[in-house]
Amino acid sequence: MIPDLAFQNFKIRDHKNAFDIEKIRNRIRQLRKDQGMTQVQLAAKLNIGDRHLRKIEAGEKGPSIDILIEIAALLGVSLDYIIMGKQSQSDLKQRLYALIQSLSVLAEEL
Repeated sequence: MIPDLAFQNFKIRDHKNAFDIEKIRNRIRQLRKDQGMTQVQLAAKLNIGDRHLRKIEAGEKGPSIDILIEIAALLGVSLDYIIMGKQSQSDLKQRLYALIQSLSVLAEEL
């Protein structure tokens, strides 16, 4: 029998992979900030309340798989990245391209 565990402390470990809700929250928060979005803006795009998103980012509430899928799609990363921190080559290329665009805009402003 598996003991009942609180979701925010939930970790599954095997030899090479780990599911860590704290890292997931941190990735969500950092991706949101990298895209210049507030919690209110991301919550509106997800069709959830900003209070719900605050609780997810604070670790008070675990995100459903549906929310994780939507977050990944909205923030332009794979679900693997949100959950495991693994980035595919296409994810890395997209983020690098976005970074280059941002730097180009900043350079023009200088």
